[in-house]
Amino acid sequence: MNMRKLSSLLLFRSAGAALLVALASSTGAQTLARPGWVGSGMTAAPWWKRPVIYRADPRGFGGLHGLAGHMDYVHSLGVDALLLTSLSTADAKQPIDPALGTMDDFEEIIRNASQFNIRVLTEIDARTTDLNSAARLWLVHGAAGFYAPGASAQQLADLKRASGGFAGQRIVIGDLTNLSSPDQHSADLPMLVTDAAATQEKLSASTIRPALESAQQLADQGRTTPLLFSDGPGLKRSLGRLGSGSASEAAAKTIAAMLLTTRAASILYWGQELGLADSTAAITFGEPKKGEQPAPGTEAEGNASSSSLLNWYRQLIALSHSNRTISSGAITVLNHDDQNVLAWVRRPQSASSATPPIVVVENLSDKPVTLSLKEDVQKLHLRGSFLRTVLRTDDAMGAMHLDGMTLQPYQVFIGELRY
Repeated sequence: MNMRKLSSLLLFRSAGAALLVALASSTGAQTLARPGWVGSGMTAAPWWKRPVIYRADPRGFGGLHGLAGHMDYVHSLGVDALLLTSLSTADAKQPIDPALGTMDDFEEIIRNASQFNIRVLTEIDARTTDLNSAARLWLVHGAAGFYAPGASAQQLADLKRASGGFAGQRIVIGDLTNLSSPDQHSADLPMLVTDAAATQEKLSASTIRPALESAQQLADQGRTTPLLFSDGPGLKRSLGRLGSGSASEAAAKTIAAMLLTTRAASILYWGQELGLADSTAAITFGEPKKGEQPAPGTEAEGNASSSSLLNWYRQLIALSHSNRTISSGAITVLNHDDQNVLAWVRRPQSASSATPPIVVVENLSDKPVTLSLKEDVQKLHLRGSFLRTVLRTDDAMGAMHLDGMTLQPYQVFIGELRY
């Protein structure tokens, strides 16, 4: 073979190899930016402005392959993203613990999630020697971003810059407690920051209300978005913290409303939507045998009742996505600490009969309570005399009057302000 032919062949092979590399590197971008997705470039609003994120330890699903096979369940919740936690081994020398699966299993999750328009995020250890290299590894394999627990403000800024070099809207999540200062430059801030406002040991309005107000003030600033959570690794599950029996499930529904009807984004920890109290238990899928009742805490039990905790989460997530006032309206948190009631008003930019304000009221006590919101509404210069039901946790029907509403123990009422 003469030198001219050899040179031409080598050039062709080099071009072909470059094309294959380009196609491989674009796979993740295509997965993250399919036409029609929110934030894909086809719409103006980024997908991560107020997302609902499902944080899952693959161990709760039988490993990465098991989780990939249950992406239909994750989709049924209505979440925007799946955050994979606890993937690496204790010494963090490899990205995935072999006991959980392989990178092929991770890519299977990416493929299955993309069919449901769900982004996949990964947790990344801030103590990793070369954090940016570890981040790029996940980005190349199609991750839509990271949560870096314990990362410093500088580390988060570096991760944000590294993510910005990849196609698609990749995001970085940090911890609120690790932001360096209130006046830190917005370009260096992570898109979302975890906020522990809903992690209290008891349902006390006097404790939760100030924390919730602080989260809303951060959201109002618009520099970064607080990400409310109630459960997570290292925390006792909220259902276990709130007691036992039917009252604890009712109390868990108040937590769900706190997470999903404010101006903050939210992060749900796998199993909390089913009322799992044991942090080591795995989710049980599949229908019971003929003639048997579904076991407590299983997907089948949650699906069997329209009033289950699972379906309450589904209804709230659907409301947070479909109702513009809930998704983007202003918020005013009301003070009814003396009755252990938590309440807030969500206001659209222009209130009308078509877009009325929405009021969320929660009784955090184990006793019925009667209260009036008439004065609160008047102070906000809003018109209204009653609340028309949007969602409620009890079986009652009809509206709630502002000047005398009675809430049952741990009841949540969400209503449109009408007159």
